[in-house]
Order: sequence, then C-alpha cells, then structure tokens
Amino acid sequence: MTPKRNLTVLHIGIYLVIFFAVWSIRELYIRPVFLDSLDGIAFGLVESAIKLLVWTLPAVLLIRHFHDNMWIGLKAMFTNKIKWSRDYYFLMAIIAIPIVRALSAWFVSGEVGIHPNFVPTRLLQAVVFVGVTEEVVFRGFLLNAFLKKIRTQYAIALDAALFTLIHYPIWIYRDFDLSDFATASIAVAVLSVGFAYSFIKTRNIFVPMALHMVWNLSIHLFSGS
Repeated sequence: MTPKRNLTVLHIGIYLVIFFAVWSIRELYIRPVFLDSLDGIAFGLVESAIKLLVWTLPAVLLIRHFHDNMWIGLKAMFTNKIKWSRDYYFLMAIIAIPIVRALSAWFVSGEVGIHPNFVPTRLLQAVVFVGVTEEVVFRGFLLNAFLKKIRTQYAIALDAALFTLIHYPIWIYRDFDLSDFATASIAVAVLSVGFAYSFIKTRNIFVPMALHMVWNLSIHLFSGS
C-alpha cells in the first residue's frame, strides 16, 4: 500500500517562496536584458517554454505527488463532464467578455479599435499559454490544495491575493504608479474570484482556462482610440 503523502503548509510556503522569487527575477532582470530584444515569434516561443518550466511542470508534478491532499485529482479536473444546463452562465460569460471589453473601450473613447500594441504573433503565448499555465498553478494546484485545508471563501480569497501578487513584478517593470496598482489589483482579484468560482462549480479546469483566455484576448485586441 502506497503511504499517503501529506501536503503541509510548509510545503506550500516553500513552493510559493521559490516560485515568486524565480518569477520576480525573470520579470525584473531577465526580461529587460534578454527577452524584450526578441521579435514576436521568438519571444512567444521562449516565453512559452519558460512558462511551462516555471509554472506548469512544477504544479502538475505537485498535484500528482500530493494527490491525496487535493480537492480534486489531476485527471478528474480535466475530464469531469460540464453540466451546461446548470452552468450555462459560464458559457454566457465567455461570450460576454469580449463584448463588455469592446463596450468599455467605446465608453471611454467613443470608438473601438484594435489595440495599437496588438501583435498577432504573440497571441499563442499571451492568450493560450498564459491562460493554461496560470490556471494550472492558481486554480489547479493552489486553490485545489487550499480547498482541502480551509473554508471555501477563505481559499478563494487567499488564491485571489496570491494571483494578484504574482502580477506585481511585471507592473513594477512597467512602472505602474499607485493608482494603476490599485486599479489593476482590484481587477485581477475580481477576475481570480470568478475563475475560482467557475472551477469550484464545474470541477473542470477547462472552464477557468477558457474564461482566462477570452479575457486576455479581449485585453490584447480591443482598445479605445
């Protein structure tokens, strides 16, 4: 009989310290020296490889290793059947996100256009890989583990706080001021709560992935001009 592997608070803490440290170094020191000099295709390939190695692979290995301490198993989160008759509002949200984003751009500037920094060659990395990798870490592993240890609302709140904090290095790199930090923090935290809720309700990681991808696509695509 295989002994039960216990995922402790210490394990999670060590993971978070290493993960946040590595990603902060990548955003603040490696990106300006190396990554930003790459063209669109090269940047997407390198960035996707880094995301897989730093985000996805460790999270998947931890989910598998500590499967007894997960709210839902690795295989189940990818194979659970979604009951669209009950969870139809997530499908509606996927459809509504780009509409809302386009309308918000229109309300701000009076017209809607393609974002001036939109680069089609970076879509694979900025939309697909970001949606997959970030959801595997923050909903597939962290929220999944928190749900076994603390009450649901606390698990969602802690997951949202960590998801917001992991964005701080790139915001520092982009020289956000305090008002930008506050606005972006609230927006990301709210999104995280929505992604977490969709994962809990459907027990399927593909739903928050889809919501995340559509949101990122809308942000990269639409802009007021």
